[in-house]
Amino acid sequence: MLFSDSVIKNRKLKSSKALDAVLREGEVVLVHSGGPIGKPGGLDQTYEFLPHPDYYWLTGFRREGGVSAYSKSHSWVDFTRPVSRVEKIWEGGGHPCPGENIEKMEDWLKKENFKSKYHIGQHTESLGTNPHKDERQILEAFNEVRRIKDDAEIQLIRKIAGIANEGYKKISSYIRPGVTERQIQIEYESEVLRAGSEKMPYGSIVGTGTNGAILHASPSSRIVKDGDLVLIDAGADIEDYCVDITRVFAANKTMNERQRKIYETVVSAQTKSIELCRPGIEWSEVHLASAREIAKGLMDLKILSCSVDEALESGAISVFFPHGVGHMVGLKVRDVGGPFNPNPKSYAGAKLRVDIKLKAGHLMTVEPGCYFIETLMNDPETRSTFKNQIKWSEAEKWLDFGGVRIEDDIHVGTSGPENLTGLVAK
Repeated sequence: MLFSDSVIKNRKLKSSKALDAVLREGEVVLVHSGGPIGKPGGLDQTYEFLPHPDYYWLTGFRREGGVSAYSKSHSWVDFTRPVSRVEKIWEGGGHPCPGENIEKMEDWLKKENFKSKYHIGQHTESLGTNPHKDERQILEAFNEVRRIKDDAEIQLIRKIAGIANEGYKKISSYIRPGVTERQIQIEYESEVLRAGSEKMPYGSIVGTGTNGAILHASPSSRIVKDGDLVLIDAGADIEDYCVDITRVFAANKTMNERQRKIYETVVSAQTKSIELCRPGIEWSEVHLASAREIAKGLMDLKILSCSVDEALESGAISVFFPHGVGHMVGLKVRDVGGPFNPNPKSYAGAKLRVDIKLKAGHLMTVEPGCYFIETLMNDPETRSTFKNQIKWSEAEKWLDFGGVRIEDDIHVGTSGPENLTGLVAK
């Protein structure tokens, strides 16, 4: 197991205290590992099994078919699936986990006669799609504990950041005119796998030239041209723990004046936002700090024809900074981000993935960006809506630019923000 028994014991203890505050006597919470998902038309083939992060965090087990049950009367009871003879033949044995045989769980539930069962994790009745009030309280109590990263998690993220750094060092010397986005992807991923990453935490993003303005650009056969900027958003992963990093490189190693202006604006935005990553700060303030800096930069370039305040209040800045400033990261690239919220609020025109007050132990990406996206900039509705805020004759001159995004993973520490991925050169 990646985490020690004492770490797992402490997680269960913290979860027990949180659940005790919202559970009633005679109720049980079942945290499910889940099972393999079959490939369409694949007969007996399945996708690689990944345990639900709630279950993995709680137990440290990566085996399918497990359930960890909590009630006030019994505390935590683990039910696990034994390794079968067939598995030993076909898969090499698997990894047996301590606990009661999963086949005993239904009888145990009937014996205890719980009046209410709440499911968390991979289950057809799991909470999270549209939970009612009681379910929402239970899910939030569990997630609130999981959002606070323990020392073992932070140490692991530091290790993974070092692995990703090897990939970024590799591509910083590899990128040049004539190579393709796909070749850059291969160089990066090969290097981090050699350095110890088990897999990629998400599809690596590589965008050269105007493709840098595609927020989730899939690497293609597009060739890096002389004078291009190349945006790379890629990480590394060990047992679903990961880092999420974005850097921008000049194909010719040196940025021109236009590129440098946008790049420095985004770096300044990130610096301002990282400084705010402290306990007690609303995440929306972190986003607005970046939006404000980007608006200032666009005003200097005469692209915005209004004040910074008006650019934020009207949402005009979202034409160039259309996404939130970041999200929770750690166990999966989209870690538990906040209370169930079917109607997220907009701030400066962007709907945020996270809208909570930061606490010590949170781990957040801070990833402001400035893009010149043809779909947005040439949209008649956009032009009409922001005709008084954006000088479109100036903005059009930047349609060939692409975009710049800089992203790091920030630990909200008791004494201030800690950039866990800051070792990756900007």
